[in-house]
Amino acid sequence: MGVLHFLTTIWLIALTLFLMMNFGYLFLAFSLAKIRGRVVQKSDGCVPFISILIPCYNVESVIKRKIKNTLDIDYPKHKFELIFVESGSTDNTYSILSKYASQGKINLMQQPQRLGKSSAINQGLRECKGDIVVLTDADARFEREAIKELLKNFADQSVGAVVGNLTITSGKSLASRMNHLFYRIFRQRLRIWESTFDSASFWSGELCAFRKSVLERIEEDMINDDRYILLKTRSKGYRSICEPLSGVYESDAENILGQIMHKRRTTAGTIQGTLRFKYMLFNPKYGLFGVLILPAHFFRVILLPMLLLVVEALSPVAAFVLWSSTGLFWLEAGVMVLVLLGLFKEGRKLLLSLFYGVIIQVAILAGLTDYILKRHTVLWTRVARP
Repeated sequence: MGVLHFLTTIWLIALTLFLMMNFGYLFLAFSLAKIRGRVVQKSDGCVPFISILIPCYNVESVIKRKIKNTLDIDYPKHKFELIFVESGSTDNTYSILSKYASQGKINLMQQPQRLGKSSAINQGLRECKGDIVVLTDADARFEREAIKELLKNFADQSVGAVVGNLTITSGKSLASRMNHLFYRIFRQRLRIWESTFDSASFWSGELCAFRKSVLERIEEDMINDDRYILLKTRSKGYRSICEPLSGVYESDAENILGQIMHKRRTTAGTIQGTLRFKYMLFNPKYGLFGVLILPAHFFRVILLPMLLLVVEALSPVAAFVLWSSTGLFWLEAGVMVLVLLGLFKEGRKLLLSLFYGVIIQVAILAGLTDYILKRHTVLWTRVARP
């Protein structure tokens, strides 16, 4: 029984660390947002000339909707330019964009071949005339006031970049609904809290804006261009924050394979981006972002799936040992926790999102392996979405 008790101890340590790094950090971020929150000095009068930049690849099914969505924004028409960069699409994306360009509704640039999103962004940045660049994906939809709400934050000179409040719209599949809950509980709320006392821990290319003077180009080998925007901006002393009132929506992948493909790639990109800016880790020069937010995000990405793997592998051993000694107590405690969570709507959502965590664990471990074995690339296969 000595070996079994030792393995049970390892299981308890791994479980405790997992809960502390996951839920403990959520509570800490929430508390710091309440205690050390810093008000952004917004202004309704902040209406600069902006460049809206949209990289495109094989998006013929959504590009007309995107153009209409963007042209309909609540922002003075003479205060923005709309730039599309088409990158070697093999469908009718370029021909559709060309018709709008010929009507003078958009500015169109073309890359003869696909070189990755960062390359497309850089080509567009060279043509952007605005002091503020708004970057958005072709398949993202935003509210009419979304961009105006983003821009209000730039009245505060400490703000260098702002990201929209992303909602991943779930489809009919269980995988899609679980991802919607997981993102909402463990990611979106978290970065809103982090933004309150410093900067967000992760970024979204679906809708964001940044000062062109802070970021004139993106390193083109970056897997995640959005992470580079976040870290580059914060490395120059500016805050990178989330705007809760800037609503943006993206349809989710309907199947588990699509979910894993996406998270696998973003995991490799998170590791690459963080290591590119490793000098910021635990560096008090970058405030709470360097000391707490960046290290916490990085190590949660790396360590949480490892800890969960240990917990899963040793759970049968732990169950046997605990049941043989205090089995009735643990059974009653476990049933009570499940019942209490099931009584509340948010509790039921939490249980569902925890189950989905196993899928994310697989994707993260695969992404970590891709990065170590250098199997990552700036190109990716588009995930089918509704």
